[in-house]
Amino acid sequence: MVEPEDRYKISITRPFLLTLVAAGFAIGVFVGAGMRLFTPIQTTKGGNEGENPESAFSFIRPPVQQKDAPGSRAGKELKPFRYKVNEAIQRLIKESDADLVSVYFRDLNTGNRFGIGERDKLLAADLLKIPLMMAYFKWSEASPVVLRKALLYTGDEGRSETLEPGKKYTVNDLLHRMIVSNDQAAYAILFANLPRPRLEKIFKELYVDYDPQRQDEYLSLSAYASFFRVLFNASYLSEEMSEKALRFLSRSASKTAMSSGLPAGIAFSGKRGEQTIRTSDDEEAAAQYRMHELGIIYHPSRPFLLGFVVQGKDRDQITKAIHDLTRLVYDEVDQQTQEGS
Repeated sequence: MVEPEDRYKISITRPFLLTLVAAGFAIGVFVGAGMRLFTPIQTTKGGNEGENPESAFSFIRPPVQQKDAPGSRAGKELKPFRYKVNEAIQRLIKESDADLVSVYFRDLNTGNRFGIGERDKLLAADLLKIPLMMAYFKWSEASPVVLRKALLYTGDEGRSETLEPGKKYTVNDLLHRMIVSNDQAAYAILFANLPRPRLEKIFKELYVDYDPQRQDEYLSLSAYASFFRVLFNASYLSEEMSEKALRFLSRSASKTAMSSGLPAGIAFSGKRGEQTIRTSDDEEAAAQYRMHELGIIYHPSRPFLLGFVVQGKDRDQITKAIHDLTRLVYDEVDQQTQEGS
């Protein structure tokens, strides 16, 4: 029997084989470069793209360093210490270091909270920066191009120490400048370019009773704290956007009265503001200063939310009052957390 002719036999020469190997290598390099090109860059705690992150998330629901052993107090409610804070406040008022002090505290592990005058009203104009940032980040979750949109600074938006008139800046850059550098011109540009319903939606969905169109209205300390709670729990924005917002706020919180009252190495994400208050119509009457500051203090085992409003005649005394009260609360939380651990 005659075998069929082998019509498909291919003779592979050495030069041809070398050509195939070289082509395969080139394809591999091209594919690898393409993967790196289209893979999202991970954002780090420091905010610089391309760095190696210390952890995936550093500011939202951080894992506690202390083990959750049965005897640990990290997950248990703190013993009441509101009276200690109130005693310190009464001393400040008695010694004329402050005329008004409001406090808000919330244990972010258990939800346990207390307040002293926490429903006192704050002029909200300077406080709108955080919900404005959240509105842009919420918008960007559906349309990422929003943060890359370039907006023009004409100079008419107000004086700026970080912006150059006639130059365009991305929304992301303006948000960073608004929060970290407290740039009012950046705030004005962002406010003017955000569709009004998007800002109103933040207050409505977080059940904060406030009309953002009327910036002469007032907002309570406890209401303001709600923005920090939802950022910490990533319960409104995505984890990535919540982390980014708190990272921005951690940079703005450097060298503040509250952060100066914390031990070295303790992270703090917060916002501060200051107002000059006139208590009478008399133009010659001495004005008073009102300082408000609120943020998340990242105790290694028990992160907590703390805020103050302090009003008085001497700015340095007000700053010192916030510093001392912050340290009192931190030491109390730390001591109780260590007990039984």
